Amino acid sequence: MTHLLKKLSIFLIFTFCLTSINIFGQQLKVIAYNVEFGKSTTPEEMASLLKKENADIICFNEVPKKGWTKQVGKLLNMKYSFEGKTASANHIENYADKTGKYLGKFKSILSKYPLKKKHEIILEGMRWSPASAVIATVNINKEQQILLFSLHIPTGIDEPIKSKAYHLSQILKRDYLNFDNIILAGDFNDLYNSQPMQFLYDTGFNNPYIVLKFDLSQKTTLSKAKINGKVIDHILYKGLIVKDVGIIENKLLSDHKPVWAAFKLK
Repeated sequence: MTHLLKKLSIFLIFTFCLTSINIFGQQLKVIAYNVEFGKSTTPEEMASLLKKENADIICFNEVPKKGWTKQVGKLLNMKYSFEGKTASANHIENYADKTGKYLGKFKSILSKYPLKKKHEIILEGMRWSPASAVIATVNINKEQQILLFSLHIPTGIDEPIKSKAYHLSQILKRDYLNFDNIILAGDFNDLYNSQPMQFLYDTGFNNPYIVLKFDLSQKTTLSKAKINGKVIDHILYKGLIVKDVGIIENKLLSDHKPVWAAFKLK
């Protein structure tokens, strides 16, 4: 009987510790991943890669439409998803995934939390069009609501003031000032220290690579890049506390690598 009580006590202490971590040290893990329209992967293979990452939110870019994101969500037990209707550069018919069932280069959000106020905005500016961002809010708890953007835009390095990143910065200042917590995740096609990215920093956004002094000199988010330092996929944030950031070194499923950031929750 005494031995049984000891085991029960240990179990209760262990359970309390885990509960304490969830309550007092909970984090939100976000992944951004340009999946190259699923050219080299199936929903099953994608889920297999991402399952061990245990993300709370995944922002897909260049993602096939017609349920691809939802199918990945079923396999990851992530119930909530939102697919945009605008294909990057109108790339649809000639861009089929590995299975041949899904087409196009869209944007989507996959989440463990319900997605609300779902919508999509078109981003004006130089280079290819249309470009867009899909947007939704998530209520993490009673105290914290986060506005999510999943986006795919072209580089604006040649004429920054005409870039889609600049246009996005103006939209954020005009239409989303009432949101305290915002995450912008996706393929920006520009380096962290470029002028187009600076427009977003000037709007109040932070880059985890900079805040956490993450060494990018030997890193790249492009699977086939021959030169390190080519990091063009980012997760920017405003109003949150970032705890960690990283690049998942997988070169098999896309021409981009997934990136992630973890944020402290209230």
